[in-house]
Amino acid sequence: MDIIDFIIGGLLANAMPHFVIGITKTKFLGLFGYSPKGNIMYALLQFIICIILITIKYSFKDIITNGFFMGPLAVMTLYFIFGKWILAFYNRESDQ
Repeated sequence: MDIIDFIIGGLLANAMPHFVIGITKTKFLGLFGYSPKGNIMYALLQFIICIILITIKYSFKDIITNGFFMGPLAVMTLYFIFGKWILAFYNRESDQ
C-alpha cells in the first residue's frame, strides 16, 4: 500500500456519509458549504476523483478482482442511483 491507495480509500469512505447527509437534507459542513446539494456535489466530486485515481494506478483486471475496492464501490454506486428513492420509501412508510 502506498499514499495513492490511502487517498483512494479515504475519498471513497468520505464520499458516502456526505452523500447520505446530503440526501437526508441534514446541515453538515462539506467542501461546498452546509447545503444538502453542496454535500451531494462534494460526495460526487470525491467519488469521481477516486475512480480517476484507481484507473490511473491499476489495470481493469486489478480493479474488478479487488474486493476491498469493489464492495464499497458497489455500495456507493447503489446509493447514488437509489438513495433518494430508498429514503422516500422509508419516510413514507413511517408517516402512516
